[in-house]
Amino acid sequence: MSAVDKVVLPDGRAVWMVSEYALARQLMNDPRFSNDTARMGDKAPLAALPPTVRTVVAQDMLNTDPPQHTRLRQLVAHRFTGRSANAMRPVVDEIAERLLDGLDTAAETDLVAQYAQPLPTLVLGAMIGIPEADCPDVRRWSDTFVSELLLISDSLLDATTSLLDYAAELVRRKRREPGQDLISELIEANLTDDELSSMVFVLLIAGQTATTQLIAKALYLLLTNPDQRDAVRADETLLGGAVDEALRLEPPLQVSAFRMTQESLTIGDTCIPAGEVVLCSLTAVNRDKSRFTAPDSFDVRRDDNQHLSFGFGIHRCLGANLAKVEAEAALGALLRRYSSPRITASAGDLPWVEAGIMRKLMALPVRLGAK
Repeated sequence: MSAVDKVVLPDGRAVWMVSEYALARQLMNDPRFSNDTARMGDKAPLAALPPTVRTVVAQDMLNTDPPQHTRLRQLVAHRFTGRSANAMRPVVDEIAERLLDGLDTAAETDLVAQYAQPLPTLVLGAMIGIPEADCPDVRRWSDTFVSELLLISDSLLDATTSLLDYAAELVRRKRREPGQDLISELIEANLTDDELSSMVFVLLIAGQTATTQLIAKALYLLLTNPDQRDAVRADETLLGGAVDEALRLEPPLQVSAFRMTQESLTIGDTCIPAGEVVLCSLTAVNRDKSRFTAPDSFDVRRDDNQHLSFGFGIHRCLGANLAKVEAEAALGALLRRYSSPRITASAGDLPWVEAGIMRKLMALPVRLGAK
């Protein structure tokens, strides 16, 4: 595969794929590429969904360009700074410890279903005001949406509709009974009803499945690399490096956001006409040998690990700081509590699934061992 190639997505659409680190970073920061899915027509990621659904979803900050993107992002950016994410750490730590308290150390434990999945949803619920009783449904809808985004199935439509309906109901609930949460703040901003529903929708989507996979894959990589696990256990300042290395080696999403050329552009040696969709292969760019030494190795002490799993430029993932805090808390809590956790399945028997824009670890069966 060359640095820029035409590829076919799971839903049958042809797009351009960039697999070289330097070109991907350049593309992500180039204003001549548009993230505005409303302009992409039948090339948009959700083009097969009903127009009423697509119109609402397309108004979030992931799918718009400046100045609308700038306005929407500024409304919530203060909640996702490094300082704000660190201020959430006690809440995240409490949730991690509570989930670990509920694990049965005498039996086999699935760290995906019982730990990596519920943690991000409970953290998100605490931040934006989702009752814990609603979290399982919200998590299931979000997971289906992200997993089947490029597959265009009936279950994707059902999940998208359910999430939008839930977002609208949550907004109505917060209008009646405002609290100290992010949705209550957004209600006070000058947003249309569709913009508000879309903002809540993207918060529900972005804060769950990808972070679940970050935690699950980081646990997998640590438990299958005992020397790296022991290094982190001995020196918790390496937790950040472990999370970044997991993000680089096994990114939660395999591809970047959809971007469309607004004019004929040359990427590397390839000329791409106007009106074409271009993606970046995060799996490929994060293992680019011209950018990373020993790119296939898991090294928690890796220097200068500027992976692109959170993107780059103005559309860099807003929740990156919080996702890293959640992953660090999840890894740290488990390693402090258990001295010898081990995976009980062979590497070939672990259930990895190619799911649209994701490569998902569906289960991680372990024996936690002694405390």
